[in-house]
Amino acid sequence: MNLSFSSKSDSMSITLKKVLDEFTQLNETTKEHYAVILIKVMINLITNSKEMTMQGLTHEIKTAGEYLINNAQAGHGRSELVLRSTQTIYQHYISKGLQHSKADSMEALKQTLLEISQELIDIIIRSKDNIKTQCLKFFNNRFKVLVVGYSNVVIYSLIEAFKAGIVMEIYIPEGRPKSEGIETYRQLTEIGYPCKLIFDSAIGQVMENIDMVLTGAEAVVENGGIINRVGTYTTAICAKFQKKPFYVLAESFKFTRLFPLSQKDLSDSIRYSQEEPCFSEKLQLPENMDFINPLCDYTPPDLITLLFTDVGVFTPSAVSEELILIFNT
Repeated sequence: MNLSFSSKSDSMSITLKKVLDEFTQLNETTKEHYAVILIKVMINLITNSKEMTMQGLTHEIKTAGEYLINNAQAGHGRSELVLRSTQTIYQHYISKGLQHSKADSMEALKQTLLEISQELIDIIIRSKDNIKTQCLKFFNNRFKVLVVGYSNVVIYSLIEAFKAGIVMEIYIPEGRPKSEGIETYRQLTEIGYPCKLIFDSAIGQVMENIDMVLTGAEAVVENGGIINRVGTYTTAICAKFQKKPFYVLAESFKFTRLFPLSQKDLSDSIRYSQEEPCFSEKLQLPENMDFINPLCDYTPPDLITLLFTDVGVFTPSAVSEELILIFNT
């Protein structure tokens, strides 16, 4: 056995475990955005890296990122997509920075990467305010709004609107199977927002009274569609049929180079949850019940009215152009 290779492999295993442990701890003990946490973990990785070459360091960053994508939990039961899109953007920033770097030593190179990392963190932190500013132009006191699932940027925008004196009536589906709508309801009602929690099965019945639908996204794909928690697609179909605007609020670091055309184009790790759904103890369920437990679904661009992002407000057809700008500059 090559002892040098074995030692290198053992060292990488230890590094990956530290990266995962650090991400998990920060995710559980802070209220920071998962994307900020991911990059902070990468900052510590770069700072403490013993790699002596640029190639070795970039490989370590890429390997650690993939390990987090496959093993970490971003919170609120989100799929791997939320981490994968962030890591893809981060890798792009790193590669772009290295192409233009004039660093003449490993320490100078590491400093360049740390500056790039902090720059991206600053962009992520500012993104919610940029999206909120765009949204306030579309909000009105008289509006009734249906909010899909749990989204940090949607909740933040609604709370900021409330502080600005724009108080809308919010309808929130429960969001099975994770019941994420209940957390959205809790956070909004805590500040006095008038909200109504509705059963998922009542979305079609409620939709005719709604002025607009708001949702976040786990990923914005190349054709301007989105991948989000299951039920988003169903809600978008109802909104389209009732001629209600369907607005997506998503940070630009969620733009990803995927091009699904149907639900079948999503990988099983994205489509299905590995957890068993929860049912009321009062229900007498059949033994060995066979069920499908979807995690995410794909909403095509023709069901989306506008996407509000930190880099602008886009029609779905304009998203591919923005992706080209992001990844080709």
